[in-house]
Amino acid sequence: MKGNVYYNWPKGWCEETLRLADDTDFGNDPFDVAIIGAGVVGCALAWHLSHYQLRVLLVDKNHDVGEATSKANSAIIHTGFDAAPGTLESRLVTKASRMWPAVAEAMKIPFRQTAAMVLAMTDDEKELLPKLLEKSHQNGVEDVRLLAADQVRELEPGVSEQVKGALYVDRESIIDPFASCYALAEVAVINGVDLVLGLPVESVTAAGDGIKTLNCSGNRRFNSRYVVNAAGLGSTTLSSSYGALPLDINPRRGQFLIYDKTTGSRVNRILLPVPNPITKGILVAPTIFGNVIVGPTAEDLPFDPASVPETTSEGIESIRSGAAILFPGINQEPAIGTYAGLRCNCTQGQYQIAFNDGIEGIVTLTGIRSTGLTVSIALAEYIREGLENECGLVCQPDDSAVSSRAETSRPGWSQPRPFEDEQRLTENRDYADMICFCEQISRQEVIDAIRSPLSPRTIDAVRRRTRATTGRCQGFNCLINIARLISENSGTNLERITKKGPGSELIYKPVAE
Repeated sequence: MKGNVYYNWPKGWCEETLRLADDTDFGNDPFDVAIIGAGVVGCALAWHLSHYQLRVLLVDKNHDVGEATSKANSAIIHTGFDAAPGTLESRLVTKASRMWPAVAEAMKIPFRQTAAMVLAMTDDEKELLPKLLEKSHQNGVEDVRLLAADQVRELEPGVSEQVKGALYVDRESIIDPFASCYALAEVAVINGVDLVLGLPVESVTAAGDGIKTLNCSGNRRFNSRYVVNAAGLGSTTLSSSYGALPLDINPRRGQFLIYDKTTGSRVNRILLPVPNPITKGILVAPTIFGNVIVGPTAEDLPFDPASVPETTSEGIESIRSGAAILFPGINQEPAIGTYAGLRCNCTQGQYQIAFNDGIEGIVTLTGIRSTGLTVSIALAEYIREGLENECGLVCQPDDSAVSSRAETSRPGWSQPRPFEDEQRLTENRDYADMICFCEQISRQEVIDAIRSPLSPRTIDAVRRRTRATTGRCQGFNCLINIARLISENSGTNLERITKKGPGSELIYKPVAE
């Protein structure tokens, strides 16, 4: 049975069938598992659990899945070649990297193996490459090799003339990070998971008889037998409500710069510096969309639950200078955008996972940093096994569960494009009516996204599904037309269409009136 999708909007800001109203009924029975946080880890867990006979709730404070840290990463599927051997991160990354090609194909998530090169720019860095090769082998990543400087320049002519050599990592890959979230969530909902967006969870308390209560804003409450706190930077604030083991976390900001698609033909592989204990450094990488990105920074900020990821002129300049060390010509290319994300840094180390944390049946996840996108599908299995073995959750496979998305679920911007498909054009000419000329996204592709299983109702949510507004003009020409399509297809007044939820309206109300 298909799950429900609800948005915590004020009355009149979306269809009543989608709105989480005071009388919205989820039934009297508690959920089996409630997942707090619909980033890629939460979505992957919901997807994984949806293949079992369980009643699952996925809830997030934002108005789309993957709205926080998961939307602002380097979009790389790592092999784990440089992870600390023997750690949980190493095991999960190595496992997940081998799972992703099949999962991406089944879930219609754009994915491409590009390979990566770790570039040594000094003699001292070159001496570290054999040690990095050895570490790769310890992590089970065997398809790596050392390259001489002339071999590096033959593969990537644009790299610096100063390069001394490289470690070539064959299976490093790029992926659509946005589709990774919404595709997993869509299948979870199809399999019966209930999804509530725009609803902050303020605390979790014991309700007796093994039941836990999620106390949400607006006095909304949900009961569940088991709870997984995957709230990222919000995990510690939430965990204090149920007496969890205290952990020291802070936002680690990563800023990125996006280059125009004209740059994409110049960079074929992921280019990495030799990593240090703090960061993997400033990379230069192609994206699945045809652009090139450089970044990230690694800036530790004071903990503030209200922190928002902002780029800074200093951060962007450090990215530009760092990228130029690897690829000197990058700064002659046209940059079209910037973005930033706040990763969850934990003083106690990465991948802090506690079962029966504070209250029996609660799982807390924190410290999931740069490899979170990669490990999500393997981490989901690890959490399910922990819920079974440590907490007592009974999981019976559901033979009726869907394990893939339909072929028509592929993003419209992937190949072949809808306007190149003669049959689709014959059936619907709106696939030739371009609404975003930079990315060549048609009116019908935007409508298809609005009508997709999660019923996205914000500009940013539609943007992540279609690529509209992401081109050179950054939405200057198409933004209001997309807002009109959301308005027309949802029956919502245009002045109530938002960028990412209430408080981010596109039209100033007195003007709209």
